[in-house]
Amino acid sequence: MSEIEKEEETVDELLKNMPKLTDHRSKEEVYNRVKIEIEAQVKEEKRKTIAVSFSKWMPFIVSVAAILLLTFLVSSYTNQEETSMSTDTAEPTESLNTMDAKEESAAAGQANEITIMTKMLDPTIELIPLHKTTSVYEESVNGGTVFHFSLIENALSVPISIIIPKERIEADFVGVTPTSLQLYERYASQIDEEALGFMEYHPYKGHFIAQEKQLKHYLPKDHGYDRASGTTTTYGQSLNEIFTDFDTIISVNEDGTPLEWDQAGTLTEPRKLPGRLGHYNYYIYHANNGEDYLSPSFGNSNDSISEAFTAMKDAGNDLYTSVIPPNVTYISTEQNGVAVIRFDEPLDLEALDPSAATRLLEAFALTAASFGKEVKVENVVQQQWEEFDLTLPLRIPLGPNGFIMSND
Repeated sequence: MSEIEKEEETVDELLKNMPKLTDHRSKEEVYNRVKIEIEAQVKEEKRKTIAVSFSKWMPFIVSVAAILLLTFLVSSYTNQEETSMSTDTAEPTESLNTMDAKEESAAAGQANEITIMTKMLDPTIELIPLHKTTSVYEESVNGGTVFHFSLIENALSVPISIIIPKERIEADFVGVTPTSLQLYERYASQIDEEALGFMEYHPYKGHFIAQEKQLKHYLPKDHGYDRASGTTTTYGQSLNEIFTDFDTIISVNEDGTPLEWDQAGTLTEPRKLPGRLGHYNYYIYHANNGEDYLSPSFGNSNDSISEAFTAMKDAGNDLYTSVIPPNVTYISTEQNGVAVIRFDEPLDLEALDPSAATRLLEAFALTAASFGKEVKVENVVQQQWEEFDLTLPLRIPLGPNGFIMSND
């Protein structure tokens, strides 16, 4: 038997052994679910330094992977159509949104087979930091889309805002305005967090299902997000920073049953996702990569905007630093719905490091925006500073720590 015949026989055997799946989800949901598992494995493999040559087997492996992926999607979609035609009564919602253990195992097995193909199709995304400002504003988006993301270090979640060019959105989401979940599922696994100087944390374990404005996170038994108070805080804060257009989220078991959360008991009620309106005040976080980021302290919220502005003067711990220079004092008031920061002594921004002066203004603007308000600074020597017209309320940021996604 020739080598080609052996390969064909192997492919035939693989196809014969394909499990018969019964999945009532749409083909798009099935594809996204498998894709997330594949990309998660790709990131896991990047952490290991295993030198294996695939040059000899690459054509064969890619061929098998393509056949497996195509067969899996066609099989799932066909079974869905057949089931819809033959069944008069609908099954419970939970059963429509989950797969049984055998089907999950089969999908995971197929995911393993096509890892190499996905790695070639979805290369790492390059993120370019903004320079003139650190935060993202409406005028800097240029018709693109802001993807809110979260970087993890020292059990801390640092929010970043990624501008995705309009051309890339139109290519990746034809005729669709993507939700934060769709953006996450499409791009999260392609972001090289280690290259940015942070730990590899994304994509989350398990998978998500959106039900109007509520998210359900289906978690495997070994998810580890409740291992300690620090991991729980990081998990919750990062979810809030990413899924900004959902109101609530609830974590459940893979089969949709209530999840037992360590130190908290059974989770039966969804948790609110305040998103950008979380009543936060902002500090400087100096990361291990040497860069400074604007971030809330552990996602702690404030009861009022005046309390938030006051809290900005002292971080209260060693992990964050106040944006307020030493000996600079101010009072906060509100006039006609606009928050006002008035410095006790004239503040000369030229006397500060340029980046520190910019972060000072942006921290005030981000804190006010977290309460849905604008803020104006008074008793500043300059009337114009970089991109800021200080005779007017500061522009409302769309998010802190801006990056631009490469359009390659």
